[in-house]
Amino acid sequence: MDCQNCGAPVDEGWTLCVACELRFAAMLLRLSRDVAPLHDSLDATLHPGGHSPVRIQTATPPTPIRLDVLDLLDLLDATAYELLRRLQGVDALDWRRDPRSEDLGATLITCAGHARLGRFPDAGFYMATVNGLARKTDLALDPPEQRREIGTCELCNTMLTAGTADQWVTCPVCGREQRAQTVKLRRLKMLCWDDSRRGSAAGIAKAFTDAGITLKRNTVNVWRRRGKLDVTPEGITYSSVYRLAISGEPVDELPDEKAKPSGELDK
Repeated sequence: MDCQNCGAPVDEGWTLCVACELRFAAMLLRLSRDVAPLHDSLDATLHPGGHSPVRIQTATPPTPIRLDVLDLLDLLDATAYELLRRLQGVDALDWRRDPRSEDLGATLITCAGHARLGRFPDAGFYMATVNGLARKTDLALDPPEQRREIGTCELCNTMLTAGTADQWVTCPVCGREQRAQTVKLRRLKMLCWDDSRRGSAAGIAKAFTDAGITLKRNTVNVWRRRGKLDVTPEGITYSSVYRLAISGEPVDELPDEKAKPSGELDK
Protein backbone atom coordinates (compact mmCIF):
# COMPACT_ATOMS: atom_id res chain seq x y z
CA MET A 1 0.00 0.00 0.00
CA ASP A 2 0.98 3.63 -0.48
CA CYS A 3 0.66 6.60 1.84
CA GLN A 4 -2.50 8.56 1.02
CA ASN A 5 -0.66 11.86 1.45
CA CYS A 6 2.80 11.51 -0.11
CA GLY A 7 2.59 8.16 -1.92
CA ALA A 8 5.44 6.49 -0.02
CA PRO A 9 5.11 2.74 0.60
CA VAL A 10 3.58 1.78 3.97
CA ASP A 11 2.95 -1.46 5.82
CA GLU A 12 -0.30 -3.37 5.53
CA GLY A 13 -3.08 -1.76 7.55
CA TRP A 14 -1.55 1.74 7.48
CA THR A 15 -2.81 4.63 5.38
CA LEU A 16 -0.15 7.21 6.28
CA CYS A 17 3.61 6.87 6.48
CA VAL A 18 5.38 7.71 9.71
CA ALA A 19 6.46 11.16 8.52
CA CYS A 20 2.96 12.13 7.36
CA GLU A 21 1.40 10.79 10.57
CA LEU A 22 3.73 12.95 12.64
CA ARG A 23 3.02 15.94 10.40
CA PHE A 24 -0.73 15.35 10.78
CA ALA A 25 -0.42 15.18 14.57
CA ALA A 26 1.71 18.34 14.61
CA MET A 27 -0.93 20.26 12.61
CA LEU A 28 -3.65 19.17 15.06
CA LEU A 29 -1.55 20.25 18.03
CA ARG A 30 -0.81 23.60 16.41
CA LEU A 31 -4.50 24.16 15.78
CA SER A 32 -5.27 23.34 19.41
CA ARG A 33 -2.84 26.10 20.41
CA ASP A 34 -4.53 28.55 18.03
CA VAL A 35 -8.05 28.07 19.42
CA ALA A 36 -7.62 30.65 22.21
CA PRO A 37 -6.13 33.36 19.89
CA LEU A 38 -8.97 32.72 17.44
CA HIS A 39 -11.55 33.32 20.17
CA ASP A 40 -9.71 36.52 21.14
CA SER A 41 -9.67 37.63 17.50
CA LEU A 42 -13.47 37.47 17.35
CA ASP A 43 -13.42 40.97 18.84
CA ALA A 44 -13.43 43.17 15.75
CA THR A 45 -12.10 46.16 17.69
CA LEU A 46 -8.72 44.43 18.06
CA HIS A 47 -6.20 44.76 15.30
CA PRO A 48 -5.63 41.35 13.61
CA GLY A 49 -2.46 39.65 14.75
CA GLY A 50 -3.41 36.89 17.15
CA HIS A 51 0.15 35.63 17.49
CA SER A 52 1.43 39.11 18.38
CA PRO A 53 1.88 39.82 22.10
CA VAL A 54 0.54 43.37 21.65
CA ARG A 55 -2.46 44.35 19.53
CA ILE A 56 -3.76 47.86 19.09
CA GLN A 57 -7.33 48.96 19.70
CA THR A 58 -9.07 50.22 16.58
CA ALA A 59 -12.25 52.21 16.04
CA THR A 60 -15.44 50.32 16.88
CA PRO A 61 -16.73 48.73 13.64
CA PRO A 62 -20.40 48.30 12.69
CA THR A 63 -20.12 44.56 13.43
CA PRO A 64 -18.83 43.81 16.95
CA ILE A 65 -17.32 40.45 15.94
CA ARG A 66 -15.30 39.21 12.99
CA LEU A 67 -17.68 36.99 11.09
CA ASP A 68 -14.88 35.35 9.09
CA VAL A 69 -13.25 34.13 12.32
CA LEU A 70 -16.61 32.91 13.63
CA ASP A 71 -17.15 30.86 10.46
CA LEU A 72 -13.62 29.47 10.73
CA LEU A 73 -14.20 28.41 14.35
CA ASP A 74 -17.46 26.69 13.39
CA LEU A 75 -15.74 24.82 10.56
CA LEU A 76 -12.83 23.84 12.78
CA ASP A 77 -15.20 22.63 15.51
CA ALA A 78 -17.23 20.51 13.07
CA THR A 79 -14.10 19.01 11.48
CA ALA A 80 -12.46 18.17 14.81
CA TYR A 81 -15.46 16.29 16.22
CA GLU A 82 -16.06 14.55 12.90
CA LEU A 83 -12.42 13.42 12.83
CA LEU A 84 -12.68 12.14 16.40
CA ARG A 85 -15.79 10.11 15.56
CA ARG A 86 -13.99 8.69 12.51
CA LEU A 87 -11.01 7.71 14.64
CA GLN A 88 -13.29 6.00 17.14
CA GLY A 89 -14.87 3.94 14.37
CA VAL A 90 -18.40 5.30 14.70
CA ASP A 91 -20.62 7.11 12.20
CA ALA A 92 -18.87 10.37 11.33
CA LEU A 93 -22.22 12.15 11.05
CA ASP A 94 -23.62 10.91 14.37
CA TRP A 95 -23.09 14.05 16.44
CA ARG A 96 -24.76 12.38 19.45
CA ARG A 97 -21.54 10.41 19.97
CA ASP A 98 -19.50 13.56 20.60
CA PRO A 99 -17.71 13.74 23.97
CA ARG A 100 -19.06 17.23 24.72
CA SER A 101 -17.26 17.25 28.04
CA GLU A 102 -14.13 18.21 26.07
CA ASP A 103 -13.67 21.60 24.46
CA LEU A 104 -12.35 22.15 20.95
CA GLY A 105 -8.70 22.42 21.98
CA ALA A 106 -8.85 19.20 24.02
CA THR A 107 -10.58 17.41 21.14
CA LEU A 108 -7.79 18.37 18.73
CA ILE A 109 -5.20 17.12 21.20
CA THR A 110 -7.11 13.84 21.58
CA CYS A 111 -7.15 13.40 17.81
CA ALA A 112 -3.41 14.13 17.57
CA GLY A 113 -2.58 11.39 20.07
CA HIS A 114 -5.07 8.79 18.84
CA ALA A 115 -3.64 5.36 18.05
CA ARG A 116 -5.52 5.12 14.72
CA LEU A 117 -4.40 8.51 13.37
CA GLY A 118 -2.26 6.89 10.66
CA ARG A 119 -4.44 3.84 10.06
CA PHE A 120 -8.06 4.85 9.46
CA PRO A 121 -9.24 4.70 5.82
CA ASP A 122 -9.79 8.44 5.22
CA ALA A 123 -6.56 9.69 6.80
CA GLY A 124 -5.30 11.39 3.63
CA PHE A 125 -8.56 13.26 3.09
CA TYR A 126 -8.74 14.54 6.66
CA MET A 127 -5.07 15.49 6.64
CA ALA A 128 -5.63 17.67 3.56
CA THR A 129 -8.72 19.21 5.19
CA VAL A 130 -6.88 20.01 8.42
CA ASN A 131 -3.96 21.44 6.46
CA GLY A 132 -6.33 23.83 4.69
CA LEU A 133 -7.85 24.90 8.02
CA ALA A 134 -4.37 25.51 9.43
CA ARG A 135 -3.53 27.84 6.52
CA LYS A 136 -6.80 29.76 6.96
CA THR A 137 -6.12 30.06 10.70
CA ASP A 138 -2.68 31.53 10.07
CA LEU A 139 -4.14 34.07 7.65
CA ALA A 140 -6.88 35.01 10.14
CA LEU A 141 -4.45 35.48 13.02
CA ASP A 142 -1.53 37.02 11.11
CA PRO A 143 -2.80 38.52 7.84
CA PRO A 144 -0.08 39.30 5.29
CA GLU A 145 1.11 42.88 5.31
CA GLN A 146 -0.09 45.06 2.46
CA ARG A 147 3.00 46.29 0.60
CA ARG A 148 3.18 48.57 -2.41
CA GLU A 149 5.81 50.13 -4.64
CA ILE A 150 7.35 53.34 -3.27
CA GLY A 151 10.22 54.02 -5.67
CA THR A 152 13.52 52.70 -6.97
CA CYS A 153 16.76 51.90 -5.18
CA GLU A 154 19.31 54.71 -5.26
CA LEU A 155 22.15 52.32 -6.08
CA CYS A 156 20.79 49.70 -8.50
CA ASN A 157 17.45 51.22 -9.61
CA THR A 158 15.43 48.22 -8.37
CA MET A 159 11.79 48.93 -7.54
CA LEU A 160 11.28 48.81 -3.75
CA THR A 161 8.13 47.94 -1.82
CA ALA A 162 7.14 48.84 1.74
CA GLY A 163 4.25 48.56 4.17
CA THR A 164 2.36 51.53 5.52
CA ALA A 165 4.29 51.51 8.82
CA ASP A 166 7.77 50.76 7.40
CA GLN A 167 10.33 53.50 7.98
CA TRP A 168 13.28 51.67 6.40
CA VAL A 169 13.48 49.43 3.33
CA THR A 170 16.25 47.09 2.18
CA CYS A 171 16.90 46.53 -1.52
CA PRO A 172 16.54 42.81 -2.35
CA VAL A 173 19.24 43.05 -5.05
CA CYS A 174 22.10 45.13 -3.64
CA GLY A 175 21.17 45.03 0.05
CA ARG A 176 21.30 48.82 0.49
CA GLU A 177 19.15 50.08 3.40
CA GLN A 178 17.31 53.35 2.81
CA ARG A 179 14.67 55.43 4.53
CA ALA A 180 11.25 54.82 2.98
CA GLN A 181 10.44 58.54 3.07
CA THR A 182 13.64 59.34 1.17
CA VAL A 183 12.75 56.83 -1.54
CA LYS A 184 9.27 58.36 -1.88
CA LEU A 185 10.68 61.90 -2.12
CA ARG A 186 13.24 60.80 -4.72
CA ARG A 187 10.46 59.28 -6.80
CA LEU A 188 8.39 62.46 -6.54
CA LYS A 189 11.44 64.52 -7.54
CA MET A 190 11.88 62.43 -10.69
CA LEU A 191 8.20 62.91 -11.56
CA CYS A 192 8.27 66.66 -10.98
CA TRP A 193 11.53 67.40 -12.80
CA ASP A 194 10.42 65.61 -15.95
CA ASP A 195 7.96 67.80 -17.89
CA SER A 196 6.75 64.75 -19.81
CA ARG A 197 5.35 63.08 -16.66
CA ARG A 198 1.59 63.55 -16.45
CA GLY A 199 -1.26 62.09 -14.44
CA SER A 200 -4.79 62.52 -13.13
CA ALA A 201 -5.67 64.82 -10.24
CA ALA A 202 -6.20 61.84 -7.93
CA GLY A 203 -2.92 60.15 -8.94
CA ILE A 204 -0.88 63.33 -8.53
CA ALA A 205 -2.43 64.11 -5.14
CA LYS A 206 -1.66 60.58 -3.94
CA ALA A 207 1.98 60.77 -5.09
CA PHE A 208 2.51 64.06 -3.25
CA THR A 209 0.77 62.90 -0.08
CA ASP A 210 2.76 59.64 0.01
CA ALA A 211 5.98 61.66 -0.18
CA GLY A 212 4.95 63.78 2.83
CA ILE A 213 3.50 66.79 0.98
CA THR A 214 -0.21 66.73 1.82
CA LEU A 215 -2.24 67.56 -1.27
CA LYS A 216 -5.92 66.95 -1.95
CA ARG A 217 -7.37 65.93 -5.29
CA ASN A 218 -9.89 68.76 -5.16
CA THR A 219 -7.06 71.24 -4.68
CA VAL A 220 -5.47 70.06 -7.94
CA ASN A 221 -8.83 70.35 -9.66
CA VAL A 222 -9.29 73.92 -8.37
CA TRP A 223 -5.86 74.91 -9.71
CA ARG A 224 -6.68 73.34 -13.05
CA ARG A 225 -9.99 75.17 -13.37
CA ARG A 226 -8.21 78.43 -12.58
CA GLY A 227 -5.84 77.78 -15.47
CA LYS A 228 -2.71 77.55 -13.32
CA LEU A 229 -1.64 74.05 -14.42
CA ASP A 230 -0.22 72.64 -17.62
CA VAL A 231 -2.98 70.36 -18.90
CA THR A 232 -2.89 68.17 -22.00
CA PRO A 233 -5.14 65.34 -23.22
CA GLU A 234 -2.72 62.95 -21.49
CA GLY A 235 -3.18 64.61 -18.09
CA ILE A 236 -1.72 67.24 -15.77
CA THR A 237 2.05 67.73 -15.53
CA TYR A 238 3.61 66.93 -12.17
CA SER A 239 6.02 69.85 -12.52
CA SER A 240 3.24 72.48 -12.72
CA VAL A 241 1.57 71.04 -9.61
CA TYR A 242 4.89 71.00 -7.77
CA ARG A 243 5.52 74.70 -8.48
CA LEU A 244 2.18 75.63 -6.93
CA ALA A 245 2.48 73.17 -4.03
CA ILE A 246 5.77 74.66 -2.79
CA SER A 247 4.81 78.30 -3.49
CA GLY A 248 2.06 78.44 -0.88
CA GLU A 249 -0.69 78.96 -3.46
CA PRO A 250 -4.10 79.45 -1.75
CA VAL A 251 -6.25 76.35 -1.97
CA ASP A 252 -9.67 77.78 -1.12
CA GLU A 253 -12.38 76.49 -3.43
CA LEU A 254 -14.35 78.61 -5.84
CA PRO A 255 -18.06 78.91 -4.96
CA ASP A 256 -19.22 77.18 -8.13
CA GLU A 257 -16.84 74.25 -7.52
CA LYS A 258 -18.19 73.36 -4.09
CA ALA A 259 -21.54 72.35 -5.50
CA LYS A 260 -20.12 70.11 -8.21
CA PRO A 261 -19.40 66.41 -7.61
CA SER A 262 -15.73 65.54 -7.57
CA GLY A 263 -16.28 63.21 -10.53
CA GLU A 264 -17.07 66.20 -12.78
CA LEU A 265 -13.84 67.94 -11.79
CA ASP A 266 -11.74 65.01 -12.96
CA LYS A 267 -13.21 65.01 -16.46
